[in-house]
Amino acid sequence: MRKSGIGWFIGVGLVAMLLAIDNLIYTCTRNNGEKYAQQYIDESEYVTLHIPEGKGVTYEPNYITTGVVMNSAEILRTDSIRFYDSSYRKYFCVLVIEKKRRNMVRQSMIVVNDIRYRKTIKARINKYELNSPRYGSKENPVPVLDFDYKIAHFQNDKNSKYYEYAFSRPAYYKRAVELYLTYMMSKEEFKERYGGK
Repeated sequence: MRKSGIGWFIGVGLVAMLLAIDNLIYTCTRNNGEKYAQQYIDESEYVTLHIPEGKGVTYEPNYITTGVVMNSAEILRTDSIRFYDSSYRKYFCVLVIEKKRRNMVRQSMIVVNDIRYRKTIKARINKYELNSPRYGSKENPVPVLDFDYKIAHFQNDKNSKYYEYAFSRPAYYKRAVELYLTYMMSKEEFKERYGGK
């Protein structure tokens, strides 16, 4: 009985150590996005983007693992809605970044439907990313983390309601910038633009 108790403690200790190592790896590979989020926002401006008609808007669901908690991983959804704006001659990508939750409608599905039925959006874009030749290709589109999202309107037999989704809130935009800088921007570019951590 005593030997099995010691084995249990050793097993728990090994699991805890492996979790700590996994989280250390995830921590070492991320940028300090929270520190520079406000600077990124302050260096952004509103521009009008033109949405192509037909099949010019593509949607791609993605995930990023950000850490490990007990027996499950912490995962972010980083869905992208990509299109080409002929006036800027660049590709743009609306990023919907949110924590993965079970049995929840992805906000990106609602956002992509909003974009597909419009001719233009007023987007807030970082000036560096808008003007840099590094951004705008199909492989590396200009990221869009905020735009004049139309609040959805639903109507049924009993009543008519407007629903505000998180994507349309200023707090969501700031958090999206933090997550984008922390997990999506390469360490090399982050260091070049913000001087490291």
